[in-house]
Amino acid sequence: MSYWERVTSSRLSRRRALAGAAGVGIGATALSLVGCGGGSKSESGGASSGGTDSGLVYRPVDTTSQAKPGGTFKSYLTADVTTFDLLATTSFSASALIGVYAYQRLFKYVPGKYPELSKGEAEGDAVESYEYSGDKLQLTLKIRPNLKLDPRAPTNGRPLDAEDVVFSWNKFVRVSPFHADLAYNADTSPGAPVESVSAPDKNTVVMKLKQPDPELVKLLAFERLFWVMPRESDGGFDPKGEIRGSGPWFLDQNTPSAFRSWTKNPDYYVKGRPFADKLEQPIVTEYATRLSQFKAGNIWNSVVTQEDAIPTKKDNPVLLLTQADSYPIFPSTLAFGYGAGDTPWKDERMRRAVSMVMDRELIIDVDSNRKSFADQGVDLKPRIHTVIGCGAEGYWADPTDKKNESWANVYSYNLAEAKKLMSAAGFPNGVDTLLHFNGESQYGQVYTNRAQLIAGMLADGGVRAKLDPRPYQNDWVPNYHYGYTKAYDPKRTTFKGFTGIIYRAVTGYPTVATQIYSNYDAAGTRFEGATPNGQNPQDGDPEVNALIDKIRREFDENKQRSLALDLQKMMAQKSYHIPYGPYAALGVGVNWPVIGNLGVYTGAPAGSPAAETAIHWWIRTDQPPLKG
Repeated sequence: MSYWERVTSSRLSRRRALAGAAGVGIGATALSLVGCGGGSKSESGGASSGGTDSGLVYRPVDTTSQAKPGGTFKSYLTADVTTFDLLATTSFSASALIGVYAYQRLFKYVPGKYPELSKGEAEGDAVESYEYSGDKLQLTLKIRPNLKLDPRAPTNGRPLDAEDVVFSWNKFVRVSPFHADLAYNADTSPGAPVESVSAPDKNTVVMKLKQPDPELVKLLAFERLFWVMPRESDGGFDPKGEIRGSGPWFLDQNTPSAFRSWTKNPDYYVKGRPFADKLEQPIVTEYATRLSQFKAGNIWNSVVTQEDAIPTKKDNPVLLLTQADSYPIFPSTLAFGYGAGDTPWKDERMRRAVSMVMDRELIIDVDSNRKSFADQGVDLKPRIHTVIGCGAEGYWADPTDKKNESWANVYSYNLAEAKKLMSAAGFPNGVDTLLHFNGESQYGQVYTNRAQLIAGMLADGGVRAKLDPRPYQNDWVPNYHYGYTKAYDPKRTTFKGFTGIIYRAVTGYPTVATQIYSNYDAAGTRFEGATPNGQNPQDGDPEVNALIDKIRREFDENKQRSLALDLQKMMAQKSYHIPYGPYAALGVGVNWPVIGNLGVYTGAPAGSPAAETAIHWWIRTDQPPLKG
């Protein structure tokens, strides 16, 4: 019997359960390592001019003026991708591991430059300029001139044009599993903005909009949605296994499940980028092998887990201990079932009680091992999520801030108050329920471990939740994850729903408005269900729906932020969705100092894979492991 099985079966106390959690490392892979940055002693001119007070974490330094082009960058992959066809796949990894190297989006996110972080604003990628009509119902795009596609047949180095955009859009609408996030359809996606896309000439694209959407340009920059692919991919070459793009890299070699390499596009529109001539990515599936190869200097960028970061740095002091620069802007959630019968979850007091039995501070202590890091002089700076993720700077309201305590107490651990709420709701002896979750491996072991931990904490508060793993494809997805989502199947007229509590892994979006609409609005593509009276949870709470609609239509960012605060207050009271994992922290990694400009350019928290800012990395031949 595993540790987590013992926790669940014997209902050990919450503190004993969590005290043992460090032994199984439930938080090791949960901390965000996206956008890690750091600078070496040689870059910063000595330990005194960079790093934290401990001198262990180094600050990035811009060495672009010293950069020398050329060389082969040594990286790695942990797994292969099943297809290179970005417009037809459900795989997010295809965008991160193929798209940002090979193809272009209409827009991309403006990177931050240390010490400033990215603000998540968008700029043209394939687009050179754009203009909204006065009523905000038309977006006219001018395609960047002379974006040369791959010189190999059948594209033969021709420039990408507006016809490619229209071709890609039509395919996206027809086959992409994510089309409902952008393409309007009265039945499946009534809240999506784009009604049609046309090309009046080869340099111009016109988007007709069903409704104004201040987030559209940022959504078009989001790497998980729309990519521009050449029209030759329809019969001229096989987009599942071949690439003919105009991005920063051309695919050079691909041996499935073994090795991938790229050569730089000499005609890429960002002049002088990438710096390296070639990028090598062996596929190394086993962590122990990756770590060994990293230590030997055959991999340059970080492979280590949280637990191994500082020990690896101490074993080889020349390595750079880098720290993440931003938090995720979306939390996974617990949501509630409103199936047949008199469910306890129709009462908001019961839902608030579930939130208040979660000891978030203790979870942070054990899950991230923050004291151990603090003892080494590294502050992980954890934050607690509300229904808006803590990485949404300017939108997220800190629930630990005293000015928010009048509404944010629902995010504080208070077992006595939780039991009072349950008693007032008519359940003085607690309740028996089910905790539904994906019982297969798609979400990873951390997710499964957390489901077991959640059940143990709920039991401490009198919510006796029996674990209910569900088969993924034919049960979990349609009946639980999308159990109340009207957009998932517009032909569905009845909603069986489910009883109990559901633990969902949430798809991230680049903007707060899009994120809350997708998950918390009844018309959203990943709606989680909500009801003020226990009836028709597929229709949501009208008050919540109306407020989210205001947020989505507001072009004034300051007003939008004020409305987002109103939403956090409202949702704390109603507690339809309990953020879990309940926190995020700035994790650490280690890199070789051969990487020049490491961490200087930073991407948007939810929309810029590291590879996109890595075009600014250059190879320092005077640094280890190339030179001892």
